[in-house]
Amino acid sequence: MTVKNMKALFKQLSGARYESLRNSLLASVVVFAAVYAGEWKLKIAPFILYFTSALFTAGIMWQLLNGTRHMETLRGMLMLPLENRSLVFSYITVLGAYALLTKTLPVWALFFAAADWRGTEIGAALLCGCMACAVTPIFFLMFRKRKVMLPVFLTVCILTVILCIRQTAAIMTADLVSMAGAIWYLYSVDAGDFLHTSAVEKTVRYTGRAGGLTIYLMRYLMADKSYCINTAGLCAAACFLPYLFGEIHGLNMLPFGFAVLCLNTPICTLLSADTNLEQAIRVLPDQGIRFFGRYCLFIFIVNGFVSGIYLCGWQLVNGGVTLADAGMAVLFALQSAVLSVLLEWALPIRSWKTESDLWHHPRKYLVPFTMLLLAGLLSQ
Repeated sequence: MTVKNMKALFKQLSGARYESLRNSLLASVVVFAAVYAGEWKLKIAPFILYFTSALFTAGIMWQLLNGTRHMETLRGMLMLPLENRSLVFSYITVLGAYALLTKTLPVWALFFAAADWRGTEIGAALLCGCMACAVTPIFFLMFRKRKVMLPVFLTVCILTVILCIRQTAAIMTADLVSMAGAIWYLYSVDAGDFLHTSAVEKTVRYTGRAGGLTIYLMRYLMADKSYCINTAGLCAAACFLPYLFGEIHGLNMLPFGFAVLCLNTPICTLLSADTNLEQAIRVLPDQGIRFFGRYCLFIFIVNGFVSGIYLCGWQLVNGGVTLADAGMAVLFALQSAVLSVLLEWALPIRSWKTESDLWHHPRKYLVPFTMLLLAGLLSQ
């Protein structure tokens, strides 16, 4: 695969003038400067940085591999007389560079500004991100071939090294071994294995006499695996955050967990993802009010369920949960649902190129930022 083809694919992902890359660099500089100048320092364990670097980057790579917007470009490259091995490694390299430079970089900027780190710890965090870019495509192909046990086992092994051993040297060694194994596996992968057309494989028809928007939203959630996977990931995060936030002392971190777990971007961008649905709702009479109420209730139920898991986990790990904390969970779930639907109705996202761009648009951070401000007030 030539440099010209790699450049074309990267432009397909980031924009004709690399808009996503420029925005990410600008956001990273602004975040780093704002936090560093504010002298707001936290004591964060290194394993939290490693875990976030690996898990967040892996999630971005999985979204890119599941994306459909750049499939036409990949299909065109498969028609060219290119060497299969070169195409595979170039494709993974472009996706990995895009994930690290446009999505993970702002997260690193926040971590590096909020705490003091040694050079080896920064290097290990960068290596964890690169490892996630190399390993995730392998797991993606194995899941598509229904070989589930090996990816799950390897994921458990990697997380065990990061969360239990917590030694920088051991984590860097595990990263290098994982990357070497991924490169060895990619030598035998066909580039066509990454090709797919749509996340929705089968059209589902509802034949009952009674219908409604609630049924439609549930069917929409179940039709695309990305929506279910993201919600399941939030449930897993709800189980882990009580343990993670328990390591941070000097601040009541319980409200911050509610704010973070409201970040279920896929279900908060239904109108932006489906322009036909948006046009139908806006054209038909009185659909706006009906849609607003049912959609808000739908997001509230999902957020409330995840927050409930987080609250139970906090009680088991840290204890001290009161009735006021349960009311706080309801408050965060309801407020985030209302704000998300208002933004989706008033400011739908336009001109997105990949599903990852849609789900990581700067607009998505407005609601979490508002929730984090509220969490900061309640944590005092």
